[in-house]
Amino acid sequence: MTIHKLGLATLLISGLALNNVAQAQTEADISGILGGGLSFGGETLVDDIRFYDGSSDEVKTGEGLWIDFGFRAGFEGWALKNTIGYKSGGVFASNGDATFSRMPLTVIASLDNNGHLFGAGFTYEFNPELEIDLPGLYGTAEFENALGLVLEYENNHDTWAWGVRYTHIDYDYDPTGESFDGNNIGAFFNWYF
Repeated sequence: MTIHKLGLATLLISGLALNNVAQAQTEADISGILGGGLSFGGETLVDDIRFYDGSSDEVKTGEGLWIDFGFRAGFEGWALKNTIGYKSGGVFASNGDATFSRMPLTVIASLDNNGHLFGAGFTYEFNPELEIDLPGLYGTAEFENALGLVLEYENNHDTWAWGVRYTHIDYDYDPTGESFDGNNIGAFFNWYF
């Protein structure tokens, strides 16, 4: 719990520090960000969800689509990016759904080599929640907020960029004391304005 509070404080302070750094360095290029992506991986939360056609699927902690927004400060040779968003993945069927959703707040510092950005940072995911609404199985499981490490490559083209991201994170479920591996890799696209 203390690690999570420390991580949250670090992320919030970094947003405030970004403003001060931008003011101190007048050559900073501040941009808004609107982006999204798709990730794969993680541990299985719900297994063997059956469909009418006989096929089955599962819900994993690392999978899902995300959309985020925020800002980036570009400096000579490096950049600092701060975003908040919504990420959800799961199984969607005509007779019900099973989803795992969360709200990631992410801060990444990157070295810029002619538009190729190599970055590392942190993500703090608020309100991780498993929601199941299937025939014979219904309920919600709320997980603890989670702090994770992010490694990222971004290919930047001024107003847009694409990239890949690795996230190392675990989700704790307090009622049972279990921890679930949420490590995942994803591809993303950003628009800078």
